[in-house]
Amino acid sequence: MSNLDDLFLYTNPTRRDAKSIYRDEKYARGILLKNGDIIVWSGDIMHTKVMPFLTETGVHFSVFNDKLEICWQFESWADIQNRLVRAKQYLDNLGFPEDGRIVIDTRYYTHTDVDFPQIRYAQLFEEGFELKPLAEK
Repeated sequence: MSNLDDLFLYTNPTRRDAKSIYRDEKYARGILLKNGDIIVWSGDIMHTKVMPFLTETGVHFSVFNDKLEICWQFESWADIQNRLVRAKQYLDNLGFPEDGRIVIDTRYYTHTDVDFPQIRYAQLFEEGFELKPLAEK
């Protein structure tokens, strides 16, 4: 845990940390690192405020109740799926349910629109499942 004025960063949060991360709402932001670790903070604080203080980069995400939103920055879909699978224990600690929705935001960073099917977190662990956009029409 690191304190940057009003900001607390949690690496690989525990269930106890989740109580500190979530303030008025069950809302957190963070980054998924390649090795399966995650860095998380309160959802009230934007990624742009935190990123200057981090030496590591990763896939940006936010958790709001039963929705986990990935902010895509041209990472491969397989890489994103792998990071989400490897971070399972930490997402569990944050209270993210296996039937929670995974939403991919392709617009914020890349200014592109990519459609995805409805994805539930548990699907990422099913044999043969691949996180990928809907087939082009």
